[in-house]
Amino acid sequence: MDLETEVLIIGGGATGAGIARDLALRGIPCLLVEKGDFTSGASGRNQGLLHSGGRYAVNDPEAARECISENRILRRIAPHCIEATGGLFVSLPEDGAAYRSSFIAACEAAGIDTLSLTPHEALSLEPRLNPLLLGAVQVPDGAIDPFLLVVENARDAESRGAKVLLHTEVTGLIRDGGRIAGVRVRDGITRGTYAIAAPWVINATGAWVNRILGMAGQKIGIALSKGSMLITNTRLSERVINRCRPPASGDIVVPNDTVSILGTTSGRAEDLEHIEVTPEEVAFLVEELSQMIPAVAGERFTRAYAGVRPLVQAKAGDDDRAISRGFTLIDHAKSDGLAGLVTITGGKLITYRLMAEKTVDFLCERMGLHVPCVTHVQRLPGAGLSNALKDRLLRLRRQHPAARGEILCDCELVPKEAVDALLREGKVRDFQDVLHRTRLAKGTCQGGFCVYRLLGLLNELKMGERRGSNRILRDFLEERWKGIRPVLWGTSLKEEELIESIYKGLFNLGPEKTGPAGGGAP
Repeated sequence: MDLETEVLIIGGGATGAGIARDLALRGIPCLLVEKGDFTSGASGRNQGLLHSGGRYAVNDPEAARECISENRILRRIAPHCIEATGGLFVSLPEDGAAYRSSFIAACEAAGIDTLSLTPHEALSLEPRLNPLLLGAVQVPDGAIDPFLLVVENARDAESRGAKVLLHTEVTGLIRDGGRIAGVRVRDGITRGTYAIAAPWVINATGAWVNRILGMAGQKIGIALSKGSMLITNTRLSERVINRCRPPASGDIVVPNDTVSILGTTSGRAEDLEHIEVTPEEVAFLVEELSQMIPAVAGERFTRAYAGVRPLVQAKAGDDDRAISRGFTLIDHAKSDGLAGLVTITGGKLITYRLMAEKTVDFLCERMGLHVPCVTHVQRLPGAGLSNALKDRLLRLRRQHPAARGEILCDCELVPKEAVDALLREGKVRDFQDVLHRTRLAKGTCQGGFCVYRLLGLLNELKMGERRGSNRILRDFLEERWKGIRPVLWGTSLKEEELIESIYKGLFNLGPEKTGPAGGGAP
């Protein structure tokens, strides 16, 4: 099976999905390939912060201006993906007051609205803050659901003619003289291989950008910065809480539905396929963030995870915190003599739409097309809906008891009918695909009490036969274990023992034999 398209996009993160939507809205045929599922990279492993730009106002004013501009656009086009919490930049005694003055001036220059608060005013808004704080500055930060945002972009693109191939890995670039004329791919499920011809290939793979460029013997200067984060069992604040000091590790708390996400660290990533959080990083984050919110020290954590930021590096040796969060668009015809190949990388989740716009503007110019971008005004299809917990509770309360169906996930109130409808669409190809498209397994128990219910549904629909339910369950538990292991103490340890007894006792799920000596997953 060989395919052909006008524009081939590699990468199913926010940028890739945004490019597909922008192209589709301008009537340009395109096909997106992603080696896993949507949001498998940094787009699904971030803090879910709707940046005001305040974090970069002093040291990276251009990135700050991009953030506040896109902040306002996303509030209009994707309100269902956003919780407009607002944010505070908090000054502690050791921070002093000097930086706060510079911060306010820089925000004003970047067009970011600010409001200075006294300690009393800040504590009245957020009682869990350190009572010794010197003051705070209010900014228009917020929380955003990256999973919903990316899937909504992709769905809208598909509804307008774009094609999407998930679990499809690029294995090589096809060259035609001095031009990249397409790619060779392998289906991650069937293992079949085929070619996709395209006069334009867009490399939007984030941290994997040099892996694609290496297929053409090229590379760019990029720093792979690992950031580790913690998920709390409760919501520690109603607003995004930042430390009012030069950007550093362990200085931000983002509320996310019923929990909070604490972050982040900054260190170089060595192996993109095996990114794990260390106990030392957990201890550091707890110690640093408990200075801002003392309750952090006694909080129970449900999960730790890490993502890799692709930072465009001006010169080798730059400190990751000093590297701009801006993005770069590279025409490889000019830089490397490879016509038809374009790379877009850097940036942040909040600037994905702008990155897509600049990429498609470039393509239109090269194609001789004069079709303006409309993604800044065209709302996403689900913009009138809300999936916040309070809305899910309200919908459940309004249903007549006799009409209420089975709930698969008690923590996040995910109904069986919603997952059943998703599965019957026939577009999900892997177990994790379901988790990326619903809030199932994202709650307090982290899938401990709902995943076996999902497996039952998969078996009812004859969708678990290809890999086998035991294999699917083991893979999920192994992935879950990676995130839980670094935060395993106290109540979390007791719960993990309970989960272990369920799966080993009730489901007889023991170690997988891998050879004569045994071994395998615990």
